[in-house]
Amino acid sequence: MSHPYKQFEDTILWKVINKGIHDLIHNNDIEEMTRREYIVGYLCKLVTESETENQKNTL
Repeated sequence: MSHPYKQFEDTILWKVINKGIHDLIHNNDIEEMTRREYIVGYLCKLVTESETENQKNTL
């Protein structure tokens, strides 16, 4: 099934965030209520937007 975060799927950021969420679920620290690709994708989007904003502020 498709999702709006496809551009992040093959990135290191995606892999790191996905592993973090996997570990938190495995340790029973969080419960996953939404499809994983939406959770990981949204967090990737936020981090990417934050990095872009930080780069603009340093110019």
